[in-house]
Amino acid sequence: MPEKVVRIGVIGVGTQGTRHIECFRQIPRAEVVAAADIDQARLKEVCARYEIKAAFTDYHQMVKEAEMDAVSIVLPDDMHLEPALAAIDAGLDLLVEKPLATKVEEAEAIVKAAREKGVRLMTNFSNRWQQPVALVKEAYVAGDLGKPVYVYARLSNTLMVPTEMIRPWVKRTSLPFWLMSHTVDRVRWIYGAEAKKVYGISRSGVLKSMGIDVEDIYLATVEWDNGAFSTFESSWILPTSLPANIDSKMMFIFTEGAAYFDAQAAMMEMASKERYRIPPMLSTSTRGRIQGFVIEALRHFVDSVAERKELGPSGEDGLAVCRITSAIVESAQKGKAIEL
Repeated sequence: MPEKVVRIGVIGVGTQGTRHIECFRQIPRAEVVAAADIDQARLKEVCARYEIKAAFTDYHQMVKEAEMDAVSIVLPDDMHLEPALAAIDAGLDLLVEKPLATKVEEAEAIVKAAREKGVRLMTNFSNRWQQPVALVKEAYVAGDLGKPVYVYARLSNTLMVPTEMIRPWVKRTSLPFWLMSHTVDRVRWIYGAEAKKVYGISRSGVLKSMGIDVEDIYLATVEWDNGAFSTFESSWILPTSLPANIDSKMMFIFTEGAAYFDAQAAMMEMASKERYRIPPMLSTSTRGRIQGFVIEALRHFVDSVAERKELGPSGEDGLAVCRITSAIVESAQKGKAIEL
């Protein structure tokens, strides 16, 4: 019997949305049959490049008219609610890029609607498919490391991200949603725990001096209900002269072990006449094939939809992380710890 092909529509064909399309095209059980974006020129170019037959400037029209099994929402952080509700109302399985939302009430609305409609919802915390993260999870669950004590997690960007990559909408998100949502989910997933108390602090100045009214850096501590605590650090003002746009490091301390993760340490170095760089090895393309955690997260979504299996990370996971990251923002604004 031939494998079921999952027909997918992608809402948002910017940089990340295009990456989704490229990944889906390399997953045998997936077929991108439709795409939607308000940027008509960009939409036309992307659909022509990837031979997508159905193009819509209105996602409401897409979810009503296109013959699809699932939808992938790849829009700016604060724009997930309405397209998610539209896809859920149409009875389509749903993948939403992290963060699920930037407001707790919006994340709650998405999860509630999906549950009531019987739609399966996945929040795309793709970092769970990074090999170092998965290996720590496996070792902890197997009992090799003992009980959790502390985690330090840093995930930062260079200035390229707020000043170029997401400049048009950077003021509509913040570092806890854009970056910490990944690291918070990593720790929450590995621990299998929920946050009890959050304290956050932020500083600004560099980006505001450039006319971009957002914070430069956030630092947060989180206490978990398993007795452990963690520190999360994110900034996006690192110099663009760095050899990689991402700085990602983790340190886990357990009662009977430890684990260390440096996303750059295991990578190769490359220099040309123009520049020195560290090519991204956790997710990369070689010989025309995409490899790594980004495509593996999407493969899981496709396989789960095709086989009617449980989707994860779930909408509930997205909601839990939204509550934590929202509490970090609130704590930094109020200057006091937030109980969850």
